Amino acid sequence: MKIVLIGSGNVAQTLGEAFRQAGHQIIQVMSRTLAHAENLAGRLGAKGTDQYAEIDRSADLYVVALTDTAIPGLALKWRSDNKLVVHTAGTVPMAALHGVSDRIGVLYPLQSLKGAAPASGEIPFLVQASREADLLLLKKLAETIGSDCQVVTDRQRLHMHVSAVWVNNFPNLMYSIAYRLCQDHKLNFELLLPLIRETTARLEAGEGEITDPFSFQTGPAMREDQSTILRHLELLNPHPDWKDLYEHLSEEIVSLKSQ
Repeated sequence: MKIVLIGSGNVAQTLGEAFRQAGHQIIQVMSRTLAHAENLAGRLGAKGTDQYAEIDRSADLYVVALTDTAIPGLALKWRSDNKLVVHTAGTVPMAALHGVSDRIGVLYPLQSLKGAAPASGEIPFLVQASREADLLLLKKLAETIGSDCQVVTDRQRLHMHVSAVWVNNFPNLMYSIAYRLCQDHKLNFELLLPLIRETTARLEAGEGEITDPFSFQTGPAMREDQSTILRHLELLNPHPDWKDLYEHLSEEIVSLKSQ
């Protein structure tokens, strides 16, 4: 498949390389900064441009990997010749591409992408398309790079996006707080890594469907051990925001336990 990337950030870099390795041809990278476009294009064996008027019209697929705010205005700058155009955003409606093409869709990578391929090598996708044939094309494209995918609606994608914040962004904040606590008290954060890995591994320990993660919940709040909770809160007095977060999360554990 011949592909044009519109954007040169983390998502474009990761997907561009994944598609290239799967045998697809990245023929062009378009970015508002020419140096960025040419840099990524050079790595992918493509051409770079910073002009919408110069976008190659011979591609089979145009992947719009722009910021959420830039996608709705794309139709004012460029229109394809009835080619499939998809965006990669988690929260932007598919209809934001109306006016760009009669064939539109979404190819949302459900993964944390920071320029390099994810360490797990896994990039699941949520996909949408205005035409059934294009939906099948996107599913086959995901298969070529070894990715699972699910066909969704705008609303479902938005719900998955907020779910992703809960399993990725918020836990990483917790790791960051724990790291700072360890630094403050001359403790080795690396000693917590087996605990982090164990917590994650439990999600995939069973066979068949994923078990409700709450069935593995442990800790003082789960035991309703108020004595330990109070001692922890006292230790967090120098960090009132962290203390407040600890208190609210502990209350939520007790609340879920009672449901």
